[in-house]
Amino acid sequence: MSMTSFGADDEDEGAYGSSYLGNSYSKSAGFGYGPEVDTETDAGGEDAISDSKPRILLMGLRRSGKSSIQKVVFHKMSPNETLFLESTNKINKEIVSNSSFVQFHIWDFPGQIDFFDPTFDPDTIFGGSGAVIFVIDAQDDYMEALNRLHQTVTRAHKVNPSIHFEVFIHKVDGLSDDNKIDTQRDIHQRANDDLCDAG
Repeated sequence: MSMTSFGADDEDEGAYGSSYLGNSYSKSAGFGYGPEVDTETDAGGEDAISDSKPRILLMGLRRSGKSSIQKVVFHKMSPNETLFLESTNKINKEIVSNSSFVQFHIWDFPGQIDFFDPTFDPDTIFGGSGAVIFVIDAQDDYMEALNRLHQTVTRAHKVNPSIHFEVFIHKVDGLSDDNKIDTQRDIHQRANDDLCDAG
């Protein structure tokens, strides 16, 4: 997996709290976290949405590997086991708490979310977030992913100018060495060009 940055600069299963939000992404159904949402709490009884832990958003197109990365990194799942994960169809929130020094929220978003849907509340999502990790599938046609990356960065930066952006180029293991380098270079160049053109 490759990683590109854009913008400003002992684990066990018991260390993670999980909560899930419903299938609808509108404010009225809880996507914007209005007053009608019953928030989950972690093991310590803290509110999983409003506590002060940093929030990382995991975003990208469907089947790009967002949930697989999360399972391998935070749950020590074998990469081969992730081939059998179901597609994410709702926001999956986890509290990562490896120690008293390493604690944060990671929100895994389904790839089909449309940030331009009028019922989507970008202020609530991006406003309190420290970083967006955007995952691109290197084995797929990544032009649509680059378009979504541009939309996501533009929308998130408008709401939260201090948010950080990381782009993970995933599934490069199926490419030849030369193709890996060319793909990374092409994605990096196109993403930078799109963002520079946007201002």
